[in-house]
Amino acid sequence: MSEEKPAILIAGGRPSDPAIMTRVMAQAFNGVHEALTAYIGTANGDNIEFFRRMESGLIEAGAGKVVQLRLALEKPDLRQARDILARADVIFLAGGEVEDGMYWLDRHGLSKDLKALYHEGKRFIGVSAGTIMMGSHWVRWEVPEDDSSASLFDCLGIVPLLFDVHGEEEDWAELRAALTLSGDGARGFGLPRESAVSADSRGTLVNLHRKYLLFVNEGGRIRVSNS
Repeated sequence: MSEEKPAILIAGGRPSDPAIMTRVMAQAFNGVHEALTAYIGTANGDNIEFFRRMESGLIEAGAGKVVQLRLALEKPDLRQARDILARADVIFLAGGEVEDGMYWLDRHGLSKDLKALYHEGKRFIGVSAGTIMMGSHWVRWEVPEDDSSASLFDCLGIVPLLFDVHGEEEDWAELRAALTLSGDGARGFGLPRESAVSADSRGTLVNLHRKYLLFVNEGGRIRVSNS
């Protein structure tokens, strides 16, 4: 079994300087020549414009070839997808909607595959919703704006922590809701725009650009533990 490599988790959210994201992503390609990168866009319905934008950034960061896996389908070619994932040097999870992204991965039985590939030493990059999906769980609302309809659902759990991204304009409302549902003592990490961390399956975080925020549920009150 290969040694695990820290995942690169990026806030996304249209940073003012795209070169920052490129420099951070480049760390996932260190030591790999002409890296084959498997692109997972289930969070955005395999949107081709999302893919083209990220493909150019990944190639600039060091990818040799980027292959889009079309998985937001009722009957994708799972045999081909698993073959590409097994051969890939890097696996990239794109942004969009977290619930949609997890729906297709769970439906096709790929969530456990991805976690196993990480433990085998595969390199991962998550951006925006892809970062949240790499974490432990997230929150959904059956009825928008009705907090009583909110519930948690599982994400990939590759990193055993709760993440939110570029939520500063809404005062991290979704992260606060997730922590409220998680109960007293729960912790969550907010990655503001242009921030990025490396993270592993032990929950070790290392800042790569701009510091993250740590939120803690203390008896039902959600407070920021650092700034």
